[in-house]
Amino acid sequence: MPNAKRIEAATLSFLLTGLAPLDPKEAMLAICAALTSDGHVEHTRRVFDFLLKEKDRPDAEHLREAILQTHLFCGYPRALNALAAFADACKAASNPLSEIKLRDTPLEGDDVAAFRQRGSKLFNMVYGKLAPKIDEIARQGSPDLGDWALVEGYGRVLSRDVLKPRVRSLCIVAALIPLDVLPQLKGHVQGAVNTGSTPEQLWKLLELIPKFFDSVPKSAKTAFEAALGKQKLTDEQFEQEQKYRWS
Repeated sequence: MPNAKRIEAATLSFLLTGLAPLDPKEAMLAICAALTSDGHVEHTRRVFDFLLKEKDRPDAEHLREAILQTHLFCGYPRALNALAAFADACKAASNPLSEIKLRDTPLEGDDVAAFRQRGSKLFNMVYGKLAPKIDEIARQGSPDLGDWALVEGYGRVLSRDVLKPRVRSLCIVAALIPLDVLPQLKGHVQGAVNTGSTPEQLWKLLELIPKFFDSVPKSAKTAFEAALGKQKLTDEQFEQEQKYRWS
């Protein structure tokens, strides 16, 4: 799996310019999600430090939400590592989360029926006409996992109103780019379009996220092309772009 690279502050500043049509704040959220998938703390913490000290950044709670939701795609261990790094970065930035009270009870309790209802609504929004087929495939693998996807994934987590569905979808795509999971990435690239992102924004995201890693799986480009259509870029040109290393 790719590893996050050490990136200096000046390079980070440069990477966050010229992102149009991708919104810079949304790009920051996507970066947090992608680095959560990495699982290493040192280089991730440096990026969090930088982002939290940026004047024009998303709300710190939104940054944390982008990290938090990524546990659905990269697992609890990596999410816990990233959340710990984010907490340290918050302290270094005069603790922008200091006024947010940690909950001592589960958010919204345990209303499984409500989670399933709103999870199904978001699931259908993301997958469109393919939603029934994707649900069927998940349930064929495991009826439990299929139901957990709706209730826990889409209902309890991804339907929370902290972030809009379109932004959540962008963060999911960013988190999957390093993971070499072609079918899921392809589905979520299409899901990002279904929730309101443009192909141009998604191509820009694919251009941005690999610059934070020492490599990315070739399946990432394949997934984007399968969902968005073949880009006018040969495999050789794409590989040449990825050889450039930010120091």
